[in-house]
Amino acid sequence: MPTNPTRRAALAGLLAAGLARPGWAAPDRTAAAAAKKELEDLWADLAGDEFTASRALLKLAARPKEAVEMCAEKLKPLKIDEKRVRALLADLGSEDERKWKASLEELEYFDPRLAIDLPTLMDEVTDRVPRARMVAILSGDRKADQLLERKEEITLGRHGGQKEEVYYNFRQGGSWWAEYKIERINVGTWGNRRKYWTRAVRAIVLLEHVGTPAAVAVLKELTTGHPDAQPTKAAKEAMARLEKRK
Repeated sequence: MPTNPTRRAALAGLLAAGLARPGWAAPDRTAAAAAKKELEDLWADLAGDEFTASRALLKLAARPKEAVEMCAEKLKPLKIDEKRVRALLADLGSEDERKWKASLEELEYFDPRLAIDLPTLMDEVTDRVPRARMVAILSGDRKADQLLERKEEITLGRHGGQKEEVYYNFRQGGSWWAEYKIERINVGTWGNRRKYWTRAVRAIVLLEHVGTPAAVAVLKELTTGHPDAQPTKAAKEAMARLEKRK
């Protein structure tokens, strides 16, 4: 049957405009979802070992716009108040696994010592479960419930004083270093490791490399964190170098 000339002309117009074509389909959401997952995977890799993180940095540097947008979403200045810290520490003792793990995740980045000093934390958090999970966070190299496997109470030992520098250690059968100075966290031999701080520092290197106004805006926001925290210092140093390039 011959095609109606009017309909044929209309179809030709739609085809020319790209609005109608054989096999037309909605935008490929699968591809967009895959691209988002790749970025999320790269962000996770940025907290990994040096080899894994280096590969992630190179891949993210090749996608500067998306990388900066992700940093703006994921990175927060390292500052938290006492009220929030105490609420999160209380949640560490929750029987709801999702609740205590969410608190654990937040405290892994917003270290409790940013708002409350180490001796006070140990004086206030005395219940066995939240105390063990908190000490695992403060230790930096222990799994959340690792210290719950032992029956011994976790205590804080204080050493030095007067002419010697004060230092602390955790005790539970044996003993291990307990860092109380913010400036030594994730720094040097004795600074307990914080993988999320390490990732933040690596992301700061990426933002400095990109150097766009959007990247600089993220760096500037990060400089408002705790002045002694390693990522805050790294952001300030990056901003200073960028200023010299102007």
